[in-house]
Amino acid sequence: MSDQGTLFIVATPIGNIGDITERARAVLDKTAFIACEDTRRASKLLRQLSIDSSGKSLCSFNVLNENDLAAKIIASLENDEDVALISDAGTPVLSDPGLPLLQAAFDRGVDVVPIPGPSALSACLSICPLPMREFRFAGFIERKTKQKKVHLTALLQQSIPVVCFESPNRFLGTLRMLSELGAGERMIFVARELTKLHEEKLFDSVDNLIAIFDDRERVLGEFVLVIAPTEEQERMDVTYLIELLAKENIPTTSSARLISKLCGISRQEAYRRLTSSEGLDD
Repeated sequence: MSDQGTLFIVATPIGNIGDITERARAVLDKTAFIACEDTRRASKLLRQLSIDSSGKSLCSFNVLNENDLAAKIIASLENDEDVALISDAGTPVLSDPGLPLLQAAFDRGVDVVPIPGPSALSACLSICPLPMREFRFAGFIERKTKQKKVHLTALLQQSIPVVCFESPNRFLGTLRMLSELGAGERMIFVARELTKLHEEKLFDSVDNLIAIFDDRERVLGEFVLVIAPTEEQERMDVTYLIELLAKENIPTTSSARLISKLCGISRQEAYRRLTSSEGLDD
């Protein structure tokens, strides 16, 4: 059996081409097989990086065909051909196509190598004026009204900040639904067009943001939203409960059961976090 190729997960700029890493450039230059969401955007990226795309195979790999094409790509990898996976922008797989390919690669023992770099998620978190020691990443918000309402209702119950992606044409509707769900005064950090010319960051209440964007004729660029928990929810987070229960000298097993119920995590996870904290003994 011949040696296998390597699957490179390559992060590409989310807007500013200057954010490309030298390692990412080198991998894209040497790799002949590039799986990408849109071959036209991938070709443009290669031109911007002064990489000759002649002789390269650009394969359209998206949510509609990723399950079918994963097998084809694995076959190429097992035939000693390196493959680079890129998304339209940012780090692949995070709310982008690629999971079936990753799973298949690990199942077949293919070496998977991350080429880290730009990410809308990490870029937003690095400038978010909220405590982000813990957060939940929820990806793109549901599109259909009924599912969207259920999704947002669940996210509003979280005791930690929630990070979401949203498209420009649905953003205002999402804010209005949040307000209808009683979260009009909830604080939200909004980042739009990150790293681009018209980059915008806002930190305000849902209702104030509705007023701001309602006056705009057109909004471009995908949004990253960070929904802050209420003060009451923040007080119910795991860290706070661990400290509180420790002061009360509650046995660790009993504390784990309480934290599991109040914070929605497994009893095993609650017990692990309790026992890893100082000053807690059965």
